[in-house]
Amino acid sequence: ITYFWLATAIAVVVLFLLTQLLSQPLTGYPLQSYLSFLGLGLLVHAFGQYSFSYALGYLPASLVAPAGLGQPVVTALLAGPLLGQYLTPGQAAGGVAVLVGVLVVHRSRTGRRSA
Repeated sequence: ITYFWLATAIAVVVLFLLTQLLSQPLTGYPLQSYLSFLGLGLLVHAFGQYSFSYALGYLPASLVAPAGLGQPVVTALLAGPLLGQYLTPGQAAGGVAVLVGVLVVHRSRTGRRSA
């Protein structure tokens, strides 16, 4: 069993338990919602999780893990044009801080290799 499948299985179990704990229904949604769930699961989760796992197989974890911190920032930036949910100045400043941190880590890793 690979990391990808193990992480996905754990996520399914934890999220199912949360729906039960919070008394949230798993059925009764419109078709468009089910299609959105399917798209999020197959495209976003599977592609993102697989890409992260693949990168960990070929790159140092000390480079991949910090780069993963950029994902929520990119998601938040895409929420503006796609959903009309734009960042506040404080959120934008936090996103810039995260991306600068990722860049600093990346540059320190690549600088160490060439030295």
